[in-house]
Amino acid sequence: MLSWIGAIIGIPFLVAALIITAIDGPRTPTNVTVVEDLDQQRIAIWSVKERTYTRPLTSRDDLRNHDSTTVTGYVPERRPDRLHLHKRSHPERLCRTLAITMLSTAAVGFLASLLPMVW
Repeated sequence: MLSWIGAIIGIPFLVAALIITAIDGPRTPTNVTVVEDLDQQRIAIWSVKERTYTRPLTSRDDLRNHDSTTVTGYVPERRPDRLHLHKRSHPERLCRTLAITMLSTAAVGFLASLLPMVW
C-alpha cells in the first residue's frame, strides 16, 4: 500500500520537476560582482557574451556569504539578463525533493512487501 501511495504522489511531482526544467532551460554559471551604490543598496553586476548586465539585489536574493563581493550566479541561456543565485528554481527544487522522497518511500514500501516472501 505504501509503495502505491508513494508512486502515485511521487511520479506527478517528478513530471512537474522535469517540465519546469524544460521550460526554464539550462542555466550557465557566471561570476557576479556585488557592489553597493550611494544609497547603500547592493547591486549585482555580471557579464555574458561580452555584454554587461546589472540588477539590484533584493531581500529575496539569498546570498550565502553577505560579506563576499563575488558570488557564482546562474543565467538562462535564453535570457542572459535574468540572474539567479541558485542553479535550480525554488519550484523545481521543491518538486524534485518531494518526488525523490515519495519515490524512495515507494521503493522501501515495495521492498518491505517482498520481505514476507523470503522470510
